Amino acid sequence: MPARAIGYPTNRLIAVIDDPAAAAGALAELRASGVPVSDLEILRGPEGADRLDGMGHVRGGLARVRRWVDFTLMDQLPDFAHYEYALRDGRAVLMVRARDEGRKAGALAILRRHGGHFINYYGRFATEDIDLWHGVEPDIPNLLRR
Repeated sequence: MPARAIGYPTNRLIAVIDDPAAAAGALAELRASGVPVSDLEILRGPEGADRLDGMGHVRGGLARVRRWVDFTLMDQLPDFAHYEYALRDGRAVLMVRARDEGRKAGALAILRRHGGHFINYYGRFATEDIDLWHGVEPDIPNLLRR
């Protein structure tokens, strides 16, 4: 069984960074800017993809049902399929807890400086599209595309 699953990422910015070395640089800059380590998470490779489990395939039937219910209730949760694809394609995904607008703006600037794209903010009651996918779109089911 994979490591702890990622459910709804409350108060988090999530970004794809195509170059894992650039993702490590973003992580270091975020730490240096004062973001606590506990508010940062970097996902890489199959293990990270399995934790996201965007379609619920890794954890089985019950997880698939849960993801489909999530998709109907939470407008940006289908984007997890994009993040999972990015990880399986060798990219990195950074998650930054940003509880206020100042922290969010600072983290966003750092993520962009390091090549972050497909950035979304998952608030408590709403989500925010910040940046679209750059490059060739992932091969995911059409109903999960924007």
